[in-house]
Amino acid sequence: RIRMDRTETIRCVKSCMPRDVDCILDTVHTISYTVISLPTFRDFARPEEIVFLRAVSPAYPSVQTSTPDIVFDIIEGNLHNSFDIIKRYENGMTVGVVRQVKPIIGPLHIVLKLGMNYVVRGVISHRNVVNVHIYVSEFWF
Repeated sequence: RIRMDRTETIRCVKSCMPRDVDCILDTVHTISYTVISLPTFRDFARPEEIVFLRAVSPAYPSVQTSTPDIVFDIIEGNLHNSFDIIKRYENGMTVGVVRQVKPIIGPLHIVLKLGMNYVVRGVISHRNVVNVHIYVSEFWF
């Protein structure tokens, strides 16, 4: 049976030794690697949603309970500002949506490094990093 998935993901989770202060103080908790293939969009009329980052924290942070706010950003690899990331709330969860906002002609390989920052009282308590390898085909199909 042929799988029709457009993405594959590998996730590494931080696990520090008890006395490893550098590891403990590093705000990065997970690093993920995702691969996605895209066509060269022939009729690019509006942004195309390509990656969804789902946070494990509930939507709508509360100042009283110190629920973290999730801040998404593109750290590097945004070739010609061809991508953006917006925050959305779905089913009570915070979701970062990476969108292709400009046409890209393939063949091309791009690596987007994304950050999902958990912010409490203006300070990043921890963050997850997602490396998205995007392969753009020269074909539209």
